[in-house]
Amino acid sequence: MEKSRSKVIVKSGYLFILTNFLLAVFNLAVGFLAGSLAITSDAAHSLIDAISGFVVVIGEKIAKQKKDKREKIERTTTVTIAVIIIVTGAHIAMEAIEKIAEGDSAPDYSIATIIILIGSIIAKFALAKYLYRRGEHYNSKVLFASGAETMNDMLISVAVFASVLFYFAWGIDIEAYVSIAISLIIFKIGLEFIFPKLSKHHHHPLETDPNHGTV
Repeated sequence: MEKSRSKVIVKSGYLFILTNFLLAVFNLAVGFLAGSLAITSDAAHSLIDAISGFVVVIGEKIAKQKKDKREKIERTTTVTIAVIIIVTGAHIAMEAIEKIAEGDSAPDYSIATIIILIGSIIAKFALAKYLYRRGEHYNSKVLFASGAETMNDMLISVAVFASVLFYFAWGIDIEAYVSIAISLIIFKIGLEFIFPKLSKHHHHPLETDPNHGTV
């Protein structure tokens, strides 16, 4: 039973990584084509989840092979991820501030942009519900945390979508401010890797489940 449970959690973990990676690729493409900083910021957030989840899983597998160095490997992995996340958040914030200061040209949104954003929101919501259900069925804190993180991602996408609708309705570009908000969320995630107690989940999605092993 425990072995089967572990396999399900691992599969769910990789689904979390794959979904976020695909969403990041689509949103990056749309963001660049539309010249939208908010959409590329949202994509960066999804990519961070995919990369961090992958690195944590790999780090855990390495730690299993070298149990005597487990703590050191886990800490090194965590700090590496945190640095990547914090630098990404800072870069997004600086770009947004620069855009506000210089008054760069407005983004070029299209119907395709709206369709992609709606698809992204639906995909994140579906993934979050799936992870919640799996977490409840297998009593896994890791999957619950993954579901919560995905739901947070969905709310960010909703905010980006709202900024697009705001622009269509009133012709006012607020995406730089939305990007700053996203950068702060990303920055907070980075700090939570270094200082886990800052997180309400007490551990990042896809980290080791203290009660049941790994994802």
